[in-house]
Parts: sequence; C-alpha cells; structure tokens
Amino acid sequence: MESLDITIERITKSNYHMFDDMVYWRTNGFERTEDEKDKNKDITFRDAFSELDYQGFYVFAALYEGRFVGWIMLIYIPKIGKWNRGIIFVEELWTAPEFRRKGIAMKLMEKAFEVQNETGAIKVRLYTDNMPAQKLYEKCGLRVTNEAVFMESNHN
Repeated sequence: MESLDITIERITKSNYHMFDDMVYWRTNGFERTEDEKDKNKDITFRDAFSELDYQGFYVFAALYEGRFVGWIMLIYIPKIGKWNRGIIFVEELWTAPEFRRKGIAMKLMEKAFEVQNETGAIKVRLYTDNMPAQKLYEKCGLRVTNEAVFMESNHN
C-alpha cells in the first residue's frame, strides 16, 4: 500500500469551498475545472455554514497537494441513563477512487477515534453494506456486532 503525505483538516467556513469541490467530484465522477473552482470560492454557503456550527457535528477532509481527496462525517450522539455517555457515529466516509488503498481512509478513521476520546464517547459506531469498506473498518478495530434492517422516512 502506497502511503501519501496527507493532512487531515476539519471543514470550516474558510475551506468549505474546497469541500464542496470534492462533493461535486464524488457526485459527478469528475472534478471541476480550475475556473469553476475559482468561481466556487466566491459563493456563500450559508446553509452549509449553519450545519458546520451544529454542536456534535464534525467533518474532516484529507488534503493532498492542495485539494481534498476524501472525507469523514461524524456525529456525537449523547446517551442518558445507563451509560451517561454517547457514541460517535460515522455518517459517511469517502475517498476518491484513484486515492483508495493509500492509507487515507485509515487516517480519516483515526479522527473518529480522536473525537471519541475528546468527547468521552464510549464507542464508535457505523453501518455499512460495502464489503471492502467493512474490511477497512475491521483493520481499524471495529467489529460486526449485529445485522440490521435500515428503515427511513422521506416525508417531512
């Protein structure tokens, strides 16, 4: 596995435009042009900024040669009663296809464990049906504890 010189940064208002460029890349399968990236710097992302300020919500991205190539979204979910401490839920982890198997996802997962320690959470939890991702999570020390059925509601 080739390892790259990666820096993990928390997403803030000042670097959100770069994060948005990466989301565009994931959604469309190709990156924005440099002109499009320059125009994107001038956009105000008010809705995203309010989400970034949400207590217990963390977004980190992997920076490589001036651009983000992967991210992790984490949510601290408080628990009351028996534990009186919460969990860190990995909502999403993504690495650009050409940057996979280079240690980036492992570095992003390290952030989940750092946030766990900072918050006093008792565990890190995630759900996946992606077998290659499951192998990565097992290398990070997670283990399968249950099978689950996912149910969602799309109505407001």
